[in-house]
This record gives sequence, C-alpha cells and structure tokens, in this order.
Amino acid sequence: MAIAIFDFDGTIISRDSLPDFLIRTCGWKAFLLRLPWIALLKGAALTGFLSTHRAKELVISSFLRGMRTDEFRQACLEYASRIPAFVYPTALDEIRRHQEKGDKIAIISASVPDWIRPWAQTIGIRLVEGTELEVKGQMLTGRFSTPNCKGSEKVRRLRRLYPDFASETLYVYGDSSGDKELLALANVPYYKPFNNK
Repeated sequence: MAIAIFDFDGTIISRDSLPDFLIRTCGWKAFLLRLPWIALLKGAALTGFLSTHRAKELVISSFLRGMRTDEFRQACLEYASRIPAFVYPTALDEIRRHQEKGDKIAIISASVPDWIRPWAQTIGIRLVEGTELEVKGQMLTGRFSTPNCKGSEKVRRLRRLYPDFASETLYVYGDSSGDKELLALANVPYYKPFNNK
C-alpha cells in the first residue's frame, strides 16, 4: 500500500479554481470591477510588501465577506458540479489506478476545500485539505481560519493526515512552486504530470 497526494488546481483540473469560483459565484462584472485591486495585491505579494497569505485573504474578502454560510455552501455545490468538465482525463485515470491498488489518497490544495470536497466525494476521495475560511455567526468573515495551504503548510497537512508517511511509498502530484516541498519528500514525485497530455 502507498500514499498518493494530489494538488488540485493545474494538476487534477486545467485551471485555477479560485478566480473561476469567484466569477461563477459573484459574476463577471464584480470580478472586473475588482481586477485593479487584485492586480495591486498580486504585485504587493510578488514584491514582498504583503505575504501571499494576506494578499489572497484580501482578494477573497472583497468578494465573500458577509456571505451567509448556507449561500456559500450552495455556491460551492453548484461549482463542484462543473468540475468534471475541467478534470484532466489522465489525472482521473491515475486516481483510479491508486484506488484499485488500495492506496491512501488525499487532495492537498491551496484553494478553499469547500468547493473541492463535494466533487472529490463523487469519485471516492474522502480527504481534502486546503485553505479554510473563517465563519462567525453563520457568515464568512473574509479571513482564513488556517494558514494558506501551500509550501511548508502542505507538508504540515500531510504529517497531520499521515504521521507515519515515511514508512510507506509516497506519490506526490503537483504543478507549481507551492508543491515543491511536498514533491521533495516524495518517493515518486510527479511535476506537471497531466497537463501536457
């Protein structure tokens, strides 16, 4: 038996689910109105003026702060129903291969897991880790309740899910610099394994 860890955006699916979710949920007009703000925050993160955690949090806050949790949950379910159209067929084949072998499988993503989990459950993946949103009084605060799930945070999530992972063969599938720490731990690392097929 082995452990297979998959990134989501750009690895299992062919796009970045965060802006796609925000556009689908809040509309193109809302997205375009915020585009200068998004570009400013991205620039601030790239230059080190803001952490990527804070920049991402501010982007999400500008769209989702104050949204009721039931509305958010429904939006996530609706978005999850669209995910099959974005999945790389070869990624799904690889997931099935691990399932047939009886391997342990998890998705560890920098994205918000609320719209990944409903889709993952449909293909038999129970464990999904990501950047969780803070909720107070049945509303989204616009802040994160966990660290941004990238880099070393992905390793921390792996250790929490599978404390004894070093005793098993570890497969890791990723496509960005945010996956490099996980990939470095893998017995069998795959970088951008599906998006060129």
